[in-house]
Amino acid sequence: MSSSSPAKPVSLTEIQTISTDAKHDGREMVILDVRRPNEFDAGHVPNAVNLQVDELENALKLPKDEFKKTYNFELPSQDSDTQGVVVYCGGGGRAARAAGYLSDAKYQDNLYIYSPGWREFSTTIKK
Repeated sequence: MSSSSPAKPVSLTEIQTISTDAKHDGREMVILDVRRPNEFDAGHVPNAVNLQVDELENALKLPKDEFKKTYNFELPSQDSDTQGVVVYCGGGGRAARAAGYLSDAKYQDNLYIYSPGWREFSTTIKK
């Protein structure tokens, strides 16, 4: 795994905007929650998809059609100018690992990370 990731940080305001209009930096975004499924089911950023970090490295090696059949969403192309991926977890650790796997899989300019994660985002939800 790479020691440093090219993932660009996004703020709370940016992730809130991405979660409602699915765009950032002119790109269609996939919001990837890399926590465990039970954590995701308990609450997540709106419009996020779930793929836990422990499966991500191997999932990235799957053919696109098998990936979609297994995980029910498509990851954008690694070099896409029109699509991107933003990763998050509970508080940054697993998201950093996921960003490393994505970087190793050649995601570069279209890779973003929301490090404060669900811990911060969940405080903004009206109860």
